[in-house]
Amino acid sequence: MSTVADAPGLRDRKKLATRARIHREAVALALEHGVDHVTVEGIAAAAEVSARTFFNYFATKEDAFVGADPTTIERLAAAVVARPAGDSALTAVRNAFVDHLAALEADEELWRMRRRLAAREPALAARLAGANDRLESAVVDAAYRRTGTDPARDLRPALGARVAMAAVRTAVGAHVASGFEGSLRDRLDEAFEVIDSA
Repeated sequence: MSTVADAPGLRDRKKLATRARIHREAVALALEHGVDHVTVEGIAAAAEVSARTFFNYFATKEDAFVGADPTTIERLAAAVVARPAGDSALTAVRNAFVDHLAALEADEELWRMRRRLAAREPALAARLAGANDRLESAVVDAAYRRTGTDPARDLRPALGARVAMAAVRTAVGAHVASGFEGSLRDRLDEAFEVIDSA
């Protein structure tokens, strides 16, 4: 559950909006023309920013297609660390991801566009997978920061965090397979109910 303190300020919200606009336009252009026929200048023009501004957010056009935001990883890891001390790693990760998945579901059109582009472009799919691996590693690290235990001696934080991430991936996969019908939150709850009953 996020708090007011966790909410980004106006300047940060503007930055997030600019990043999101550049990413959306990059994906739209890639779907329309193919990634090889899209340039940084074309993306910048479509997003109504300068090429210099583009490079403030993304190092390459491929990064803009993927849209991975390093601050998202930082925010989610911080949210895991900030969960109440009594929460297990599983519960901490679950609750930290609720708002993140709600934001993902809120922009279903972009989500669909990204899935179509990844299906067409295996190299981009691999980049997305790499971004997801980095997120999971950060979440596991956050779980250990909560406990202060040694990863070589205490398996529980890593196992709880990785099981929670598997539940998140499973819920997202089921939501995509359904054609985005129904509620992602309901699927997430269902995935954790399966874990609880195992």
